[in-house]
Amino acid sequence: MANELIREKIVLDQRIGRETTQVLIEGDLIVPDIKPDMAVILQADAKVHIDRSDVSSDRVNFIGRMEFQVLYLARSAERPVHSMNSSAAIDDFINMEGVAKEMWVDVEADLANFEYKMVNDRKISYRAVVDITVCAENSEPHEIIVDVSDVPRSQLQHSTLDVNRSVENKSDRMIIKDELTIPAGKPNIREVLECNASVANTDVRVQNGRVAITGDLCITTLYRGDSDLSLIEFVENEIPFNGSIDVSGAKDGMTADAMLSVQDQYVQVRPDADGEDRVLDVEVSVVVTLKVTCQDNIEILEDAHLINKRMSITKNPIRYPRLVCRNRNQSPIKEVVQIDGPCPDIMQIFKVKGKASVDDIKIVDDKVVVEGVIVSDVLYLAESDDTPLYSYRGAIPYRQVIETKNATKDMEALLNVSIDHVGFNMLSGREMELRYLLTFNTQVLEHKTASLITDIGIEDMERTEIDGMASMTVYVIQSGDTFWKVAKRYNTSVDEILAINDIEDPDRVYPGQKLLILKKIVGE
Repeated sequence: MANELIREKIVLDQRIGRETTQVLIEGDLIVPDIKPDMAVILQADAKVHIDRSDVSSDRVNFIGRMEFQVLYLARSAERPVHSMNSSAAIDDFINMEGVAKEMWVDVEADLANFEYKMVNDRKISYRAVVDITVCAENSEPHEIIVDVSDVPRSQLQHSTLDVNRSVENKSDRMIIKDELTIPAGKPNIREVLECNASVANTDVRVQNGRVAITGDLCITTLYRGDSDLSLIEFVENEIPFNGSIDVSGAKDGMTADAMLSVQDQYVQVRPDADGEDRVLDVEVSVVVTLKVTCQDNIEILEDAHLINKRMSITKNPIRYPRLVCRNRNQSPIKEVVQIDGPCPDIMQIFKVKGKASVDDIKIVDDKVVVEGVIVSDVLYLAESDDTPLYSYRGAIPYRQVIETKNATKDMEALLNVSIDHVGFNMLSGREMELRYLLTFNTQVLEHKTASLITDIGIEDMERTEIDGMASMTVYVIQSGDTFWKVAKRYNTSVDEILAINDIEDPDRVYPGQKLLILKKIVGE
């Protein structure tokens, strides 16, 4: 009876590549005609957005923009605070061998360095360095042999692949709208100087057919009031949000990694019921980059042999990821900061913001050790007639040890850190306490190798070859031997070896062990 090869299709994730490049962006910011001249720059911030990526053979193009926000004191006796916004286009590419159009590509941008200089009272020159990281993955189908009909189970060697498999990668958008009212006791709005939105306290849960996302949208607004006594005003708001993204293959029990980033924001001032400008209509566009994964245990055929048959086995070597551990934890960071000599004394702190970056990640004995810095920007009312507002920037180092069971140094740690809360206290005219709540999302992956059997050729041994085999052999077990390997080498079965040698435990094999092996001929 002919032996039939049982085939099955499986899908495994393959990392095509991970490449990093730097993009240099230089230019000038010009004060709009409707704005007054600059006297002092208080703050100049830049944010990077990647709007889309285009993939072609061995190349990834990315298109986006850099947005600038400048806060300055005007050149006049009153020194009022003004702001201006501008943007610069980003259009570049990175070469990546093996990437193709149908693959999933994720492009991340991080502002590594931003420098600026006031050229004159109408122009600022800037220089920005942006780190671009491109990661490409592909879900590759494989047709493999998983079984051979009419072959005893003892002559087929199976194993299990513990695989972390992508169910779906997608990018989507959430629109969050709300109206914010200026608190009682604060003046009406004359002009919005700055409005920033960020996402915090996110929770992601996979459900049947969708991924549910909740979180808080943190809105910080800096504005000029309509009172002559008001230099600037600062208001903080949190908008809880929830939504879901349809994922056809999602099921309860799967996991999802979601990166939420503010892409666009629109703010409009309007009057309240009393006709006073105290209401902000806010609309924020949040881009969600989503990856849903599941754990699969795939049984594969690792080896086979048939007595009195010659088998030619074709194998395809592959690499695949196995999820070892995932962890989400939070850590408070607190630091007393003393401002430098040339900085004027603090009268009142208006706002504090921070950006957390990662400088080093390493795995040590079931732990991931992360080191990085939080760059802090503090805007405060100063005891200075020349500079009534001042901006202080400093760096706070941090080190976090994250428990990751079964992680070893040869594995890969993937980590994302975000700031979910900022707090501060003014301690004196030269000191302040800054508090940050950092959230770490960590994954540890083991990149394993396996050989998949894609074809087996089976033919009868020649009679002369069978007759030439020894009728009886005494074999001494060597290091690395198994009963399976010995049985395959001597054209017999594991069951025969165990029975003849009166061995009850098929796993008890050790170097120096002597085995009696008799020639096995099918049909005898």
